[in-house]
Amino acid sequence: MLPLVHAMSASGFPNIRWPWEGSGWFPIIALIKAVGVQAMVEYAHRAAANAPQAVTSAKYFLRGWQELPPAPPEDTPVYRPTPHLRAVGAPYSNPEDRGIF
Repeated sequence: MLPLVHAMSASGFPNIRWPWEGSGWFPIIALIKAVGVQAMVEYAHRAAANAPQAVTSAKYFLRGWQELPPAPPEDTPVYRPTPHLRAVGAPYSNPEDRGIF
């Protein structure tokens, strides 16, 4: 839990209340394991984008966190697109770019 609380505070939600006690944290712990802290923090920012000051409790995000897709396994390769030398579809700017010289 502490990683989520710390990540939420560090990312711009310093005054969020965490109203769970005792076994009430078990669903949150299960969500952290299933979807990951980063996905939960990103969702919180999207959900509170229109009124971040109106959000005072982490319960505000609970339903959305429960609907997040599970995180991929840790050994899943991360796709990073290869950078192009020029923008796709961009016109050539001079003869050298076209390979004439």
